[in-house]
Amino acid sequence: MSELLSVVIPTHNRPDRLAVAVRSVLDQDYPSIEVVVVDDGSTPATAEMLDKLCSTGDRIVVLRNDQSQGAAAARNSGMTAASGELMGFCDDDDAWLPGAASAAVGALGPDIGIVYGHHQVLIEDTGRLVTFRPPAVANAALMRWINVPAVPCALARRSNVAAELHFDTDLITSEDWDLWLRCAELAPMIMVPTPLYRYVQHRDERVTSRPSDYAERQARFVAKHRSSMTSACIAHHELAIALTARDLGGVGDQIRLLPRHPANLGSAGVLAGEMVASRIGRRREDPGLPLRVAARALARATGTGRTN
Repeated sequence: MSELLSVVIPTHNRPDRLAVAVRSVLDQDYPSIEVVVVDDGSTPATAEMLDKLCSTGDRIVVLRNDQSQGAAAARNSGMTAASGELMGFCDDDDAWLPGAASAAVGALGPDIGIVYGHHQVLIEDTGRLVTFRPPAVANAALMRWINVPAVPCALARRSNVAAELHFDTDLITSEDWDLWLRCAELAPMIMVPTPLYRYVQHRDERVTSRPSDYAERQARFVAKHRSSMTSACIAHHELAIALTARDLGGVGDQIRLLPRHPANLGSAGVLAGEMVASRIGRRREDPGLPLRVAARALARATGTGRTN
């Protein structure tokens, strides 16, 4: 008998897009799936859509919050209500790709904690579709430096990572990075080299914030994990936060700031390479290139593991 896979979908006022997300999971060829939808304080239109979806079968569990608590808290509620040994996620405006569940579950062996894969990015403005390929190897040592899997693009085996399988609602951002880092400290992570998930970048729903706000939120993540980081890792994050807070427009301006920060030369080199790779990745339609470049450099400099 196949192990039950529970997929948590938090939602807030996106009934039509929610329907696409739910169906993308239920239409998977994996035989044992439940979908746990957390209606996070939506208007009645979302409840009506959920009633319609639930009328087509019994594989949907619905939780409702009277007031919005945020995606992290909603996902935590969904995981508490879920029955599966295997745990996955989907955002209410995205979709799982055909065959994703079978591919990921097939790699999620009894000793593995997390499986992650490639994902597609659909740019709504242009209809362009690009593939994000993360580093092929991730572990706790590397994850202290960079975030590898995006939250909806990974599956967890609960029995191996149950002690840490919850989102920290105090972080505001980087809560997925924090989650996977804590899980990676308990059990191995492996990658499936195929696209599992489609992320939609909407023209009317891009979140904008001041660079200083983003830097402050990143600093919360570093403060939480500081005791497990090396001095070089801490300096690396402090430099990255300083670059973000400065909101420097050009790569040249950013690189000129590197020598003026008390980070070691290796950290400065990693960030410089990542900045250059970001521009190259945009031209080549390879958004994962900066992350792979950083992972390779960190593997050589710090011994965090071999990467592709």
